[in-house]
Amino acid sequence: MFNEGYVQHPEVVAAAITGACTVLAALIAGIAAAIIGKKFAARQKLQEEKETAIKDIHFLLEVEKEHCALHKENTDESNRQRVRERARIKGYEWSGRFTPGRARPN
Repeated sequence: MFNEGYVQHPEVVAAAITGACTVLAALIAGIAAAIIGKKFAARQKLQEEKETAIKDIHFLLEVEKEHCALHKENTDESNRQRVRERARIKGYEWSGRFTPGRARPN
């Protein structure tokens, strides 16, 4: 590739080394930008999924509220605590962290 005459000139060797280092630096910067961009996109997707999950929880709490209101109309009892206790017996746990009032500041 190199003629022996070119390798003997320090300017040519220095230019070749500089060029190779520039290409390598650009390659490393490109790879780093791709990795950081991918992590940023993944974090953004996770945030969107969290917001969707919180909206779904709010919807289900409203369904529970309306269901209890219907029970109260028909039997004068909402049965909310009774139904939640049955869910706990089945092994489900309610943290209460994402109720509409608590989730809003996040």
